[in-house]
Amino acid sequence: MGLIAFYEGVDGTQNIVQTVEDIPGQNFHPVRNEAIRSAKLYGVRAGCRIDICQSPEGSERETFCIVQVKRGSPEYIVNTFEKSYEDEYAIVSYIRIGGELDGNVGRIKIS
Repeated sequence: MGLIAFYEGVDGTQNIVQTVEDIPGQNFHPVRNEAIRSAKLYGVRAGCRIDICQSPEGSERETFCIVQVKRGSPEYIVNTFEKSYEDEYAIVSYIRIGGELDGNVGRIKIS
């Protein structure tokens, strides 16, 4: 079972806001939405999808980011949710529709 830790600062810095396992089917409001700006993935399974949504309902009508894990890693940092990129471990897709996402996360979905 992999672990996802959400952090206050960019680059996986400052305090951990919330930690969850990579179990599919999760759909929740973060404990402190105004604080999440990055994440560290610890052994998260290949194929895991993490949706970080500005909307409290998880709507894609507001700014959102999708992290698609391609290959597991002992530790992988998603430095910010406001940048799209791809490497050997993940595809990160940032779609800005409204305001900023870092520090304004309303819902997280894991599948």
